[in-house]
Amino acid sequence: MKKVGLRRAKAACCLLPLLITLACAQGTSEREAPSFSLTAPKANLPDEHLVDDKPAAETPLGKHGALKVVGPDLVDAHGKPVQLKGISSMWLNMEETGYAESGAALKWMRDNWNVSLFRAAMGVGNDQGQASGGGYLVYPDRMQAFVDRIIENATTLGMYVLVDWHDHVAEYHVDQAEAFFSDMAQRYKDHDNVIYEVFNEPITGIWDQATRTVKQSFTWADDIKPYHERVVAAIRRYDPDAVIVLGTPQWSQKVDTAAEDPVAGTNLMYTLHFYSCTHKQQFRDIAQVARDAGLPIMVTEWGATNADGGVSDKTVCSDEGDLWQQWMNTNNISWAAWKLDDCTDASCLLKPGTAVTGDWSKSLQGHGQYVVDKLLAPTSPSAPSPSTSTPAPSASPMPSAPGPAEADGGAEPNSTSEPATSGADGG
Repeated sequence: MKKVGLRRAKAACCLLPLLITLACAQGTSEREAPSFSLTAPKANLPDEHLVDDKPAAETPLGKHGALKVVGPDLVDAHGKPVQLKGISSMWLNMEETGYAESGAALKWMRDNWNVSLFRAAMGVGNDQGQASGGGYLVYPDRMQAFVDRIIENATTLGMYVLVDWHDHVAEYHVDQAEAFFSDMAQRYKDHDNVIYEVFNEPITGIWDQATRTVKQSFTWADDIKPYHERVVAAIRRYDPDAVIVLGTPQWSQKVDTAAEDPVAGTNLMYTLHFYSCTHKQQFRDIAQVARDAGLPIMVTEWGATNADGGVSDKTVCSDEGDLWQQWMNTNNISWAAWKLDDCTDASCLLKPGTAVTGDWSKSLQGHGQYVVDKLLAPTSPSAPSPSTSTPAPSASPMPSAPGPAEADGGAEPNSTSEPATSGADGG
């Protein structure tokens, strides 16, 4: 048990300029005034003086303690398989209202939605590897302050927090990632509740729209795995025990590739992302191959929407979502749903203009009610529930050749990347 132990110590505007991001938040005049500016170089976070009235032993951290990986399973301090369920933030550099940083909101989600895990999606750069969009490459201190506040709140509330290097081309940023995670590991090595996600969604190539060719390709063996090895080593210099989640090829869908050639080490897991209107049985089959091979999997991002996060088509595919939920429950796979934000995308949980600090029972939209139902549901396997969704599109085939990217629910402005007919790219 580490020192903290039981102590409680949007994609709102995909591929659009940041100025348009503000226009996507309808009803701005009715919402609470933001406590900090989207473009401010400093965080200027409010001082909430968060206090928790729940006994420490009754919090998620109090119940489960330090986590570790045994075989393909995430297990708690008592050696029992554990399934954490929670919510992902929007890209922190593109979410101007402050939902993710609100301790009151996090407490409300824990107490009313049974959220045990919160994912801090710290935006880094754009899909060309460039510093843009106000992410970590532009404002590292500001992004660091957001992540620190989220960890502080989660620790006070006895919740687990997933620190996500939210990047699609982290191979270009390995030096920065090493420095960031080295610092995090030094400062949080005594926190049992901190989990590291070191590469959100590796893509297989950068698409050049002008020439209609892939101008840079990435493979697991030559690019993604070596990146992971460097960043894992940076963390392990200071924290030998923290659970680390490693992104997998093709928007974190090709977990079978990672299963064939995993990174050496302990307490390592691998990322799987899905959006149920797009990613259907063939993707569960791929995931099952990896699971059968003994690969530990965490679904750090998912939606009951199309793979663009439901930007244009607002369909919620609950039938297919139920099949994914059944698969995750059967295998005790932890998950975080995309995304805590207020917009009209189907993957935004909240209606535009929703208050920051919680009490959201009447403020859900898109797949929000579906996600909350799954947070409150038991984790034992169950048959799919009757569908309440609108008609879902047919499954998209696996891409066989590069093409232009789909609308990226969480991408930086004006970025392009690999074809996304199967890309899990709500975030």
